[in-house]
Amino acid sequence: MGTGTSALGEVAVDIEGFTLYRFDKDSAKPSASRCEGGCAKTWEPVLASDGMPIALPGVAPSALGIVVRGDKTKQVTLAGWPVYRYTGDTAPGQTAGNGVDGTWHALAPDGSTPGAKKGTKN
Repeated sequence: MGTGTSALGEVAVDIEGFTLYRFDKDSAKPSASRCEGGCAKTWEPVLASDGMPIALPGVAPSALGIVVRGDKTKQVTLAGWPVYRYTGDTAPGQTAGNGVDGTWHALAPDGSTPGAKKGTKN
């Protein structure tokens, strides 16, 4: 996980440069993921492979963690928030998921939200 620039400003991105998101119905303290079933098909959980997630430049390794989902997979967290990728973003740098249903927000590299503006496709 690293950082990228978008219409919203600096955002957390995956290794391919796609914007990463958080869900307001999840919780950060304690970390809990509540996007399951059809939700997880549209909002793909960023899953941890072996060990802890790798921080790329711009993301503090201490901000990364893992939460065990209801299906027993391990999902990456940023500042406690479970992390997702939106299937509606079809290219790196897009932020189409920001503001969806008023509950989905792009993640800033520190786990906060970078802006309240509606997402865009570049």
